[in-house]
Amino acid sequence: MSIYIRQTKESDSEELMDLNNLIWNKSNTPAFFYWESVEEYSKHCPVGKQFVAIINDKVAGYIGYKNPTGLKSNSHVLDIDIGVHPDFQRKGVGKALLNHVFSWGKKNGFVKISIRVLSTNRSAIQFYISQGFKEQEMLKDEFLIDGKFVDDILMYRML
Repeated sequence: MSIYIRQTKESDSEELMDLNNLIWNKSNTPAFFYWESVEEYSKHCPVGKQFVAIINDKVAGYIGYKNPTGLKSNSHVLDIDIGVHPDFQRKGVGKALLNHVFSWGKKNGFVKISIRVLSTNRSAIQFYISQGFKEQEMLKDEFLIDGKFVDDILMYRML
């Protein structure tokens, strides 16, 4: 299986919207949302702020990136979010996306990658640990989801 990674294009928006609507739910994100239109999705996830993994001309996954604060003193940090289609999970797509952003981040002067993950998302936590991430901080009872408190874990990896 060949994985091609590139910057997002406008033509990816509908597939990315559908992927987001498929994979995100209250068990893995505190900001559960359902995109109703490509226009709505594109406002929140603009073209060029993600890399996509393409397999057989289909979007298999994506990794979004941004500076977490916009402050110059924090410009060495890259905050990421990642999503992989269920059909392609545990097949190297997430790892390929992370390796791509690690390389891209180094080339562009970033020295630290951070990601936030709910404590209930054990498989994601284990995946990030396997890719060299460490827990930086746990925000205890940060979210109230379906009547239950859930911790938010900030993880990081130095480049």
